[in-house]
Amino acid sequence: MAGAAGLDRDRATRPGVRASIPALLALAVLSAVAGSAAAQPGGGRLRPPDGIACTRDHLTVYAGVVQRYVRGTSRTELRIHTDEDTVEDVVILHPKATDASARYRIEGAAFTPEDWPRIEVRAGTLHADMRAAAWVCDDGNDPVVDWHPPTGP
Repeated sequence: MAGAAGLDRDRATRPGVRASIPALLALAVLSAVAGSAAAQPGGGRLRPPDGIACTRDHLTVYAGVVQRYVRGTSRTELRIHTDEDTVEDVVILHPKATDASARYRIEGAAFTPEDWPRIEVRAGTLHADMRAAAWVCDDGNDPVVDWHPPTGP
């Protein structure tokens, strides 16, 4: 039996085997990091959309299904039932604009006037099962809402 243990030790200390272990560990770490950026419901860490000036240690995201949506002339309110099973209220103030679209993204991209029908059935009424990720910074700036319209019929 001592000979078999010695053979395994010799195999594990050969230069080619030793060199491949760090490479495999690096590959595993990179795969985990790349997979964690997925923006899927319940599928890991979300990546903030471009244009958020807040650092990650001061940023919170409430991602889930929008339960309440009130679009007023100077403020927009959302209530989100999050994927973590909490309910969060988000308010965006826009006193100099008629809507909060300057603070909107859609699936990570810039929100344009042509995107309103993708999120609303009519002004002030969202499509059923509308998902959103509200990115809230603790510095007092208004949140950024990244809309994720339902797919399919």
